[in-house]
Amino acid sequence: MIELVKSPVVFIEDTHTYLYGDKILMGITGMISRQLFPDKYTNIPEFVLKRAAERGSLVHSQCQFADVTGFEPESIEAKNYIDLRTNAGYYPVANEYTVSDLEYFASNIDCVWGKEGVDNSVAIVDIKTTSKLDEEYLSWQLSIYADLFERQNPHIKVTDLFGAWLRGDIGKLVPVKRKTPAEVARLLECEIAGKKYNDGTELVSQKSMIVAQRVVDMIIESKELAAYYKEQEKTMTTTLHKAMTEHGVKSWDTELMKATIVPASTSTTFDTTRFKADHPELYKQYLKETEKGESLRITIRK
Repeated sequence: MIELVKSPVVFIEDTHTYLYGDKILMGITGMISRQLFPDKYTNIPEFVLKRAAERGSLVHSQCQFADVTGFEPESIEAKNYIDLRTNAGYYPVANEYTVSDLEYFASNIDCVWGKEGVDNSVAIVDIKTTSKLDEEYLSWQLSIYADLFERQNPHIKVTDLFGAWLRGDIGKLVPVKRKTPAEVARLLECEIAGKKYNDGTELVSQKSMIVAQRVVDMIIESKELAAYYKEQEKTMTTTLHKAMTEHGVKSWDTELMKATIVPASTSTTFDTTRFKADHPELYKQYLKETEKGESLRITIRK
């Protein structure tokens, strides 16, 4: 049985603050964003980020509930999470486990997994619900977590890092490469000293890649949001129509909206396909060319 050292750091969830006594410690994800990926969420509307964060928090809580209680989860994401863990041969050791150097940094690790019969090693896992798994970001995040974890638990080795990518029916357990202790130490030292971490040309190329991915993420989130509200509108319209019918109301007018039941009717349309097949030459005489500007067709892949 793996026993973890409990951190004296207190996490205030409402403000996402880490407290050690009267000292406020820095979170890891915010530091990584400042130092390495400052443009990751630039120009993405606040409501899109908020919706993504809410969805992510819900999936996290469902996975944690399934780990802690052992109950069968309801959501497809949580079911996929349990399948990923059990199929890989792991059991839950801790969820939202707080690690810290007790001086500058602290963070909560989503999941700590262990294997039966192995008491001196664990896997650290972060749950992601984004449209695409950013493995470079995840590598830095989990590598720092692993460093803080091993400082706090010197008797336990972190042997594996995973990203649990859960998005709809997508469920993938992705192994993540760990950064070297020297790389992690230099990044943390730069943050402490108030200096900008710079990894040369490699980071420059990564930044250009991140900017493009940011645009992709925004497009996908916007389309998903539009589809969500379209479905919500359809459901609410059906509910309103049913209520008006049951109460014999033909027209309902408020300050913000007017709803009118339009009686059933029969419409007449021109069968272009049939006309083209029966009279191809005549059909051609009535064709009219219209110029269209260049456009972009976007196909969202699951």
